Amino acid sequence: MEQLGIEPTLLLAQVVNFAIIVVVLSKLLYTPILGMLEKRKAQIEEGIAGAERIKQEEAKLASRKEKLLLEARKEGHVILEEARKLAKEEEKQIIAQAHTEAEEIIAKGRVEVEALREKLMVEVRRESTGLGVAIAKRLLDKALGSQQQHAILGSHIKNAESLGEKYL
Repeated sequence: MEQLGIEPTLLLAQVVNFAIIVVVLSKLLYTPILGMLEKRKAQIEEGIAGAERIKQEEAKLASRKEKLLLEARKEGHVILEEARKLAKEEEKQIIAQAHTEAEEIIAKGRVEVEALREKLMVEVRRESTGLGVAIAKRLLDKALGSQQQHAILGSHIKNAESLGEKYL
């Protein structure tokens, strides 16, 4: 080996020095670096697992949100339908009440009109009786004497009074 320019003692010393450096570096640097790498690897795996859990939780929350929105829509439709039904029932009640009130007003109006008509008929009969008596008196004054007038007038007045009382 000397022919190649390699000294065996020097080579042995370098191999021993290299072995010492490898042992020292492995104890001082390599093991802690491997430990740090393992910790980092564990943190990364934990982060990935956490991200997966968060993703799954997010999917569950989105599903729950959709379900709640669907239920809220259904409930809203039910409430809206109930409100419409109540409004229609209220409308029917109001219309029925209005018809009842209108019929009552019409009936009262008919009664009042009938009462007024009867009252007017009584007044017309009284007036016509009074006019008839006045006309008869004038005619009798011109045509008959005083005693005849009184006799005829008395009988007609009695007839008119009995007719007037009959219609009153």
